[in-house]
Amino acid sequence: MDTNGTTTGSLVPPTSIIRSPAMFWIIVSSIPILAIWWWTDYRWRISEGEPPLVPFKIPWLGHGLDFMNDINGFAEWVRSVHPTSEAATIQIAGQHLYLIFDTKLASQIYRRSQTFIFDPFILQTSQILGANKQDMKKLTEGAQVVSPAPAAEDSGSRILHDLHALTPQHLTGKSLDRLTDYFINVICADIDKRFPKKDDENYAWETMDLCEFVKSTWCHASITALFGTNIYEIWPGIEKWLWAFDKEFQKMFTQMPRAVMPKPYALLDEGQEMCEKWEAEALAAEERGEIGGDPDWDKYWGLRFVRLRDEYLRKSGLSTKFRAGNQVVFIWGLNANAIPIAMQTITRAVLSPPLLASLITEIRAASTSSSTFDLKGITTSPLFRSVYLESLRWATASPSPRVVRQDTQLGPYHLKKGNMAMVHSRTLQMDEATWCIPGKPESHPSKFWAERFLDGDSETEKVRVEENAEAESNYSSDIKASHPVAKPLKPKQHEVVGAKSKEMQARMLALRPFGGGTTLCPGRHFATNEIMGGLAALLLRLEIEVDEDALAKNGSPLPDLSKQGGLFPDRGLICRVRRRKGV
Repeated sequence: MDTNGTTTGSLVPPTSIIRSPAMFWIIVSSIPILAIWWWTDYRWRISEGEPPLVPFKIPWLGHGLDFMNDINGFAEWVRSVHPTSEAATIQIAGQHLYLIFDTKLASQIYRRSQTFIFDPFILQTSQILGANKQDMKKLTEGAQVVSPAPAAEDSGSRILHDLHALTPQHLTGKSLDRLTDYFINVICADIDKRFPKKDDENYAWETMDLCEFVKSTWCHASITALFGTNIYEIWPGIEKWLWAFDKEFQKMFTQMPRAVMPKPYALLDEGQEMCEKWEAEALAAEERGEIGGDPDWDKYWGLRFVRLRDEYLRKSGLSTKFRAGNQVVFIWGLNANAIPIAMQTITRAVLSPPLLASLITEIRAASTSSSTFDLKGITTSPLFRSVYLESLRWATASPSPRVVRQDTQLGPYHLKKGNMAMVHSRTLQMDEATWCIPGKPESHPSKFWAERFLDGDSETEKVRVEENAEAESNYSSDIKASHPVAKPLKPKQHEVVGAKSKEMQARMLALRPFGGGTTLCPGRHFATNEIMGGLAALLLRLEIEVDEDALAKNGSPLPDLSKQGGLFPDRGLICRVRRRKGV
């Protein structure tokens, strides 16, 4: 101690500050944070030309949590941050994801299937569904990926390509007609069982939740039409399981471990166990000779397409668990999108008695008897089709992601290899600039406007059909160039109904409930038939009135934005229902 009473030894030289243990650990713990910050900032600085960045606070993770928790709400918020931009960039777990807001840019993505690829998401889903290492090796062969594995001996296996080619062949033409017939027949039988004919007591009004009635009836008919009746004997609780699985399935894409999310995986386990039993019993029935010839439909397999699809997976050497998981997703996808739209379509019609009366008039004009109809006449009825299309616009939210395979220019933007681009259908379908018509306040996209798609003729969807054909041609050429043994795809042209005005054509390109390009939903034709045809059968047989007291208490149903794809009504619709006399 000096004469001033100070301790000279307590003065630490600046150069020795790191000798303090506390300071040492502060510096060490800061290095990863500083490294992540530098790496993140560096990526943004070198990625000139990308769409504008949406600010984020958490390094590396970025917007990941918000995006996974509420894709629909998050996309709407991003659009508000950049209201005039054609696209925006968000950060998710160290990657850039480009949200696309412009219909022309979306169409370019769908057309360029060799640059904007979807196979990585199929492979990710396959892992979730229980594909083992051998399965993944087989599935990856011939797949479009960003960085292919070193070339090995070519086995000729092109499973993803072959499944892609197989599906549309059996969901169009005569196969589609047979599938629709089975579905409509089950719908009619279920309605007749619930509301029998020739019984005066059944002409009395009954109060029920119309949404739940449609949900249950359509689910039974669609599963039976595709998978047969034996699946219900094996799995009587399939419908209850399905809607529980629907609520949980997308959580598994976070790839969190089973211990963190036991419920989604427990539901997947149940589905796989039941689908394994379904397949085993169908194979046993074949061995016993109970499935003769090559029937279009049988009680064990259901539609011939389902049998052929399962046969292909077995011959490709894929594991039983993965095949079962594949069927789980098939059952889920079959119902989880179309049925909510059937519920939305009938709900919006019943809420407007004049609209309901007009629809019944159109349906009767296409009728061939008091309870039968010409399906083509139904699906081309102007008002009915407009209501159906408006239901798709108003109540679907279908994110359509792609991986950018190589650095590329998309309109004014430069997109980087390995990042993702996503067209979020609801963002396009709710865009005021696209959908608002001057002088028509009812045209605001937040409103359900039954007449929105009345401006239509046979020219409407030529652009979309052309878009799909170009995408398939690019996909086929890409596969053929890399793997000469693959057979080229032959995209089919389908009669479509579309808009004649330029304004309507632009709106139709913004209507994306079924995706686009090579991932344009192959089941969309059946979805149209089951929704419009099924509702025609329903309205020919039943009288329906809204329970006004219940409506005043519960409010009018709106789309439930908590899920993706077809959006359920967020509440029930209590109605008075009875059998039509003489039908």
